[in-house]
Amino acid sequence: MPIFSTRTDYALIMLVGLARKKSFWSLKTLSQEYHLPYRYISRLAVYLKTAGFLKSREGVQGGYMLAKSPKNIKVIDVVEIFEGEFACTRCSKTHGNCPNEKFCGMRGSWLKMQNQLAGILWKFSIADFK
Repeated sequence: MPIFSTRTDYALIMLVGLARKKSFWSLKTLSQEYHLPYRYISRLAVYLKTAGFLKSREGVQGGYMLAKSPKNIKVIDVVEIFEGEFACTRCSKTHGNCPNEKFCGMRGSWLKMQNQLAGILWKFSIADFK
């Protein structure tokens, strides 16, 4: 069972591909090179551009490229664009209170686990993918 959605997976592949290219690259070429559906990644590119991770240029030499250094694009930031707030369970969301917390007692353990996982995702950037 994958932890992340296809959207997050493809977005990370796109960002790593663009980091390797280091110049403007058309989504058509990127989709062919990495075997990703063009229409799908076109929609993802809009989210990534809005988040400030991509910049675009029109024309023959146009396409997309990274708007930031690969080491400044953290995996957790990409995950949260497409998955929402990182949480192991509903009750471990930082802004929520679990209605069962008084008699269940699992929320504290979930929060510890969640913080460790988030810490790992925070340590990894696009630059860490070879």
